[in-house]
Amino acid sequence: MERSVSVALTLSNGINLYGNAFDGYAYSLVFVSIIGFLVLLILKCRPNIKAIIKPNEDLRFDWLCIAGGVLLLSGMVHTHYTISGLQFASYGIWILGILLKVISIHHKTENKVLLWLSFAYLVAFSMAIPVMYQSLIEAHVFFHILEAVGSIALVGAFTYLLLRIFKDNGDLFPIWPIILAIVVDVPLIVLRWNEEINFFVLIFIALSTVLYIVGFSYKMKKRP
Repeated sequence: MERSVSVALTLSNGINLYGNAFDGYAYSLVFVSIIGFLVLLILKCRPNIKAIIKPNEDLRFDWLCIAGGVLLLSGMVHTHYTISGLQFASYGIWILGILLKVISIHHKTENKVLLWLSFAYLVAFSMAIPVMYQSLIEAHVFFHILEAVGSIALVGAFTYLLLRIFKDNGDLFPIWPIILAIVVDVPLIVLRWNEEINFFVLIFIALSTVLYIVGFSYKMKKRP
């Protein structure tokens, strides 16, 4: 809803959605993301409607997670009239959904500590995904390309971790997602350091790294 309001306000105020390369990419990603989400919802998530109507049917979360990841892409670009408060509220609801899933599998999970470490890591990781902001630094073309590719890659990594936890897997500590996050986030933070320090991403990539080390170390310690 927030993305639709943002586009509507941009158009109603006479702003060209494709006035520059950055806006063109941002709004194109918004449209592709929303359309892709709706297509997946209609074509792949229909069985869940039956599950809601018939309680004896099992809910399938795989395509819902993938559809959610596709929709999340639209939130990874800063557009004109972005409503940050509404974005955070929507994301809060998503985190609540993950929390409810974790609570639901808590009783049947063999390693409960690892499950909750995984949840904390997943939340921190999701916050470490950089939102694309237009920059005026000298290397802005390279910076924006890295932002675009990096944010899409990290949304993919987040979706992968989300799928694991919704498939009742309490271990979210394969090494490649955190390595990918560090490789993406650190150059973005450094490149824009003199223009504006992205403290939000800096804090959460640091927290994600710490939680990964703690979770992975705990997993290794408990391995027979």
